[in-house]
Amino acid sequence: MATLREERQRKLELLERYAAARREKLLATLRAQAQAEAASGRYPWKGEFRTREEILELYRERRKWDRRFLFDLLLAAVACIGLLGAGAMLVKIYTPDKIAARQK
Repeated sequence: MATLREERQRKLELLERYAAARREKLLATLRAQAQAEAASGRYPWKGEFRTREEILELYRERRKWDRRFLFDLLLAAVACIGLLGAGAMLVKIYTPDKIAARQK
């Protein structure tokens, strides 16, 4: 009679073999689909099949948005630093007058 540990190990191995068989079957169908699409000039890109021109255009668009995001981030950082500097300057300008008025 098999112990609980042996039975559990046997079931885990069975599940692993079943999952591996399903992955192999899925891989075979996806490989066949990819080869058929490649024959027609379409290539996989982020879960879809697209032409080479579409893929290049999407890369150009992404690069443009990456640059735009970095530029906007730089402007936001400069604005925050400017606001902090202006706030500190305003405190320095108005605080001494109020302190001097309280001391009198």
